[in-house]
Amino acid sequence: MLMLASLAVMSCASNEVAKPIEEKTITISLELNRTTGYSWVCEIDKMNVAEFIAEEYVIDKNIVDKKGIVGAGGVQNFVIRLKKQGRATIKFSYIRPWEKEAKPEKEIIYNLSVRSNLDYKLDKPYVMSLSDVVYMAISFSVPDMP
Repeated sequence: MLMLASLAVMSCASNEVAKPIEEKTITISLELNRTTGYSWVCEIDKMNVAEFIAEEYVIDKNIVDKKGIVGAGGVQNFVIRLKKQGRATIKFSYIRPWEKEAKPEKEIIYNLSVRSNLDYKLDKPYVMSLSDVVYMAISFSVPDMP
């Protein structure tokens, strides 16, 4: 595991050496099939609390090798570095990058809470798909009054 570089600082009151906080990262994995043209895009609202540092797509070789399925899916892994205490929202949008005007097909939102020692809590994700939005618009439309 990586360590943050820091200088040892002497405390005036107790003569104790302050220990550097160990860097922590979390990985969020989302199912994806790149042959559809879609990919997940990560946005973090508070970059001073957490930051996106890496992404990797891993094909599910069990499906490809055992069943011979071309175009089988996999997972897209996102590595996020925890930086300091606070709260942040991590939003993943399922999009086709070349469709600039299109709304995301799906969005997944996590609420992240980071403590001072970089322990964290990642709330259960909130998932919203474009089909949910269309359904809600139809379900909650108010008919015209006669």
